[in-house]
Amino acid sequence: MKNSMYLTSIALSVMLSACSTTSSNDDNASLVDEVSPTKVAEEQDPKQVSASNELKSQPEPVSSGTSSTNDQTAFLTDSQSKDTNQEAAALTYQKKEAERNQQIERLKRQLAQNSEQITELTQRLDEKEQQLSSLMTQENDSDWLQRIETLKAERDQLEVSYNQLRLENDQLTKKIEVLEVEKQQALAANASQQQDFIELNKSFRTLDSAHYALSKNYRDLSIEHAHLKSKYKTLSDQKSTLQAQYDSLNKENLKLGGALSEARAQHQVLWDKIRVQGNVINALEEQNAKLERGGSLLVSEPASRTDEDSLKDSAALRSEITRLKAEINAQNGLISDYQNDVVALERELSTKETDLANKLSELNAKYQQAKTLNSELKADLEVLRTAIANQDIKIQQLRQQLADSTALKEQYREEMATLREGHVAAQAEVEQLSAEVRAVNEDKANLERQVNNLIPFEGAVMSLQQQLRSELDDVRWDLPTMANLNDAFEIQLSARVENPVQGQTYYAELFVDSALNMMSASEAEATVDNGAINFRWRLSGLNERPNAMMNVSVTQSLNYDGQTILRKVYRDHATVELVSDDWLSKYGYWLIAILAGLLVGFGVGKIGRKSD
Repeated sequence: MKNSMYLTSIALSVMLSACSTTSSNDDNASLVDEVSPTKVAEEQDPKQVSASNELKSQPEPVSSGTSSTNDQTAFLTDSQSKDTNQEAAALTYQKKEAERNQQIERLKRQLAQNSEQITELTQRLDEKEQQLSSLMTQENDSDWLQRIETLKAERDQLEVSYNQLRLENDQLTKKIEVLEVEKQQALAANASQQQDFIELNKSFRTLDSAHYALSKNYRDLSIEHAHLKSKYKTLSDQKSTLQAQYDSLNKENLKLGGALSEARAQHQVLWDKIRVQGNVINALEEQNAKLERGGSLLVSEPASRTDEDSLKDSAALRSEITRLKAEINAQNGLISDYQNDVVALERELSTKETDLANKLSELNAKYQQAKTLNSELKADLEVLRTAIANQDIKIQQLRQQLADSTALKEQYREEMATLREGHVAAQAEVEQLSAEVRAVNEDKANLERQVNNLIPFEGAVMSLQQQLRSELDDVRWDLPTMANLNDAFEIQLSARVENPVQGQTYYAELFVDSALNMMSASEAEATVDNGAINFRWRLSGLNERPNAMMNVSVTQSLNYDGQTILRKVYRDHATVELVSDDWLSKYGYWLIAILAGLLVGFGVGKIGRKSD
């Protein structure tokens, strides 16, 4: 049995070490698998290569990969520490096994001492039985009951020791039963824990695969996030460039609008000047015409003076008109040139406005497209951030579950080692206790045989004890206070028996002085009836006496093993007054004596007189 238990423990330890080695290999394989998908992705898709390069340039994914590698390395370290813990558990098991062996040896010594005490107790019981047997064959004397009481006390002590040993044997039997139950429970717990360990290992492998899949998914999402981030940055730069172009065009448009407004204001001023000068020319022409018409009508003036003045006025008017015409022609030329410039500017402004409107519409379209794309990218980025956050939460949960499962696995291993140790120790202790119980059962059988042999003796002793517990109580005399001489009278003695034994016999012997005469036997016999006894005697008075003494002695008849033992249980005395109604017999002797004395005195006197 011990060899099979050792083989079982060795097989379990080999299985546990194989499981730990398999888990370590799985962890190493997961590390290799985590490195290899990046290479495969680089060989398959150049875009993913560039995205992964961008991912490497960013600090966050690199730290994530580093933390994952550190976690795997920490897990391998935990596996090695678990193997070390298994070795420590084996050393602890050996230490506990040595302590249990010492406890078993101590129990063996205690059982050997109990066996010696049981043997000694048996011998002493035999000796006491022989002493009691020899005592029963001896004659009854005053020390006989005392020796019986002494032997009874010694026998009680031996019985107490026997009961203690029997109780201790019962406790050992119960302990064996408890150990057997614990053995069965340990076996059941060991089987259930092995099943739980297999399921836990399976769950651990499933969690490891899920962790690898999540790590791969997280890495792919990180690459996609880096690619989208770079694309978003490019679009942001394009948006900034277009916004700067739009701002510059808007400023140029504002400048051109201001210049066009100034040109239109100048054009309006020139038109106003031209209209004023035209009005002046028209007024001068009308004045000239009036003057020409007025010159033909002037006749009262002298001719010489009128011609000279008119010639001077006309020359002044002509020169003024010529100057004004030349100025008008110059201004008309300037106005036409200015009009041409204004038309050219308006044409250029309209062309630029059209180009600017087209560019602005294009920029607005690009801006709206970029804005829409930016919104979509923001939504995708939020979705990706939410997915990454969820993945991080799941990864943390899985890591926590992995840590919990690792701790639970370690706990199960410790419990399995403890139960295995307890199972081996319990098996050894059960075998040892079984042998001890067989020896104790043999001793118990011997003691039971001896006790069965002592049962009649015990019954006789118990009967004797019950008889010895009987005592007299409430003893009453029933006798006359005064009795006549030569008259018979009856004396009655009644008592109540405490702890009565039905049918037990009591003897009472009455002792009287010389003034009383026993008409019945001095010894009376009475049987216990309803817890009471009653004795009767018949007496008569011989001599007159005021206090005639009577002594009574009550003896209990004890039945022990077919033999009768008498035990005095009560002594008492009483008095009775004896009187006589026969005066002759009462005082006749005195009268005769007195008369005789007188006669003797008379005779002596006569004799003396005669001699005188």
